[in-house]
Amino acid sequence: MTNRFRPLLATLMASALSFPVAAYAQDAGIPTPQADITAPADLPVKPIAKPVVHGKKAHAAPVVKPILDAAPEKLDPAAEMTYTTQVDVDAEMTAGNATDQTQSLFDAMRWAYDHSSTIRAAREQLLAVQENLPQAQSGWKPTATAGAGVTKTWLDTTPKTVGGNGGTEKDLTLSVNQPLYRGGRTMSGVSNAKNIIMAQRALLNGTESQVLLNVVTAYMNVLRDQSLLDLATNNRDVINKQLDATNARFNVGDVTRTDVSQARARLADAESGIISARGNLQSSRAVYTQVVGMPPGRLSMPKMTMPIPPSLDESVGMAMRYNPYVIAAQFTEDAAKDNVTLVDGELLPTVGLNGGVTRAYDPSPGTFQDQTVKSIGINATIPLYEAGSVRSRVRQAKSISSQRQVEVLQSQESAREQTVSSWETLQATTAEIDSRKEQVKANAIARDGVHKEAELGTRTILDALNADQELLNSRSALVTARRDEVVARYTLASAIGLMNPNAVGFPELTRDYNQHIREISAKIFSTSTDYSPDKVDSKPTPQKPVNR
Repeated sequence: MTNRFRPLLATLMASALSFPVAAYAQDAGIPTPQADITAPADLPVKPIAKPVVHGKKAHAAPVVKPILDAAPEKLDPAAEMTYTTQVDVDAEMTAGNATDQTQSLFDAMRWAYDHSSTIRAAREQLLAVQENLPQAQSGWKPTATAGAGVTKTWLDTTPKTVGGNGGTEKDLTLSVNQPLYRGGRTMSGVSNAKNIIMAQRALLNGTESQVLLNVVTAYMNVLRDQSLLDLATNNRDVINKQLDATNARFNVGDVTRTDVSQARARLADAESGIISARGNLQSSRAVYTQVVGMPPGRLSMPKMTMPIPPSLDESVGMAMRYNPYVIAAQFTEDAAKDNVTLVDGELLPTVGLNGGVTRAYDPSPGTFQDQTVKSIGINATIPLYEAGSVRSRVRQAKSISSQRQVEVLQSQESAREQTVSSWETLQATTAEIDSRKEQVKANAIARDGVHKEAELGTRTILDALNADQELLNSRSALVTARRDEVVARYTLASAIGLMNPNAVGFPELTRDYNQHIREISAKIFSTSTDYSPDKVDSKPTPQKPVNR
């Protein structure tokens, strides 16, 4: 290389290497279009007296005895943890235009929880299931019926008598039936209804947990794909400047046409990478809009740490106790046991108290004009033979109860598998992040060295392009590892029952379904479904003890 062209080439190479790099992780040097941001450290461990939300203390819902007194005492899983949820909206990585409204992960989760059609449908399903309780309790209450009738009669006698032409009889009847004993079916039915309601509440919690986890996944996917697009764009710009420098060197005879073709091929590959990254980003944004309920604005890397137990054994223990699907399976098993007693009660006698009043006008023409009949009595019904139908249903209920016991074990195994998988994924991604950061640093240093050596003629253009590609790959891997670490942390929180409003930080959005039960229990003459469960639930998340 002649000394005359060395200053020009040095200027071009320096321009190619001086693209702005904002840190996705500051020590890793990954570019973003906004600003330099530092990676979040693990938040300090603090007691979970009250979660901190945007710097404000959130008041926990008071714990009172649930109205479903047949269900065991329920505990909030967060109450046993020695960690706290903290929310910090300082971004490590951002996505979206600077003019867009900032949407933190906390804001997205809160919005989705309050507006998700999936959660709203599950709430309506719970309200319908809760109607089972007043239906079952009706077995303790009397039933009353009233009747009225008009009967025209014609009477033809020989010889003729007074009133022999007949008459028109009018009567009014009122009867009341109070069950006294129904073979234990009422108590079994009430217990069955309560357990079904608690199981449905647990399923609702599972639906809410899954929606919140979907929000986290969609949020992090948008951040990841935006960062990958930024990396691809910066890589294209670098290669484009590299191509300009290569053309300049080719014009002075310092490199061959092969070097120029290699640079052009890499530029075309970079352009295709941008197209692919842009398509992935648009897909992620569409999923975000569907899951959250609004399009993504300016997103930021969350510093929102869930209260994860310090060991795998503790995590598995919490999953066995607080996983909503394990809880639902346990309540469903109890409901199946109640159903065995409920069906078996059909083989026992029933006793009831009956009373009635009948007022008849002109019942016997020509004899008397009206009469009143009053009656009261106790009647008993003893089933002797039901054609084998009831006993068959008893056997069927017992088999279903055995099935529910097995399903409890299945749900526990599933929760254990999800917890172990999430725990190991979290540990792996955490370790991977450290390795990727070191890889990015090493590749950045190597890239700078290769470019300087290429400037001096000891390295080829292909070597410089390969160094750029290796740095791009390591930065992309670090972006993906960051995303995977956050998703794994929240997946583990979901498995152990901590993805709920109380643990995430917006308990004021929970609904008071006990209030709904009180309202429908009082509606003995109403068919109205008007109910807006906008109050804070007075009882924590339903839980079942491990040793039952």
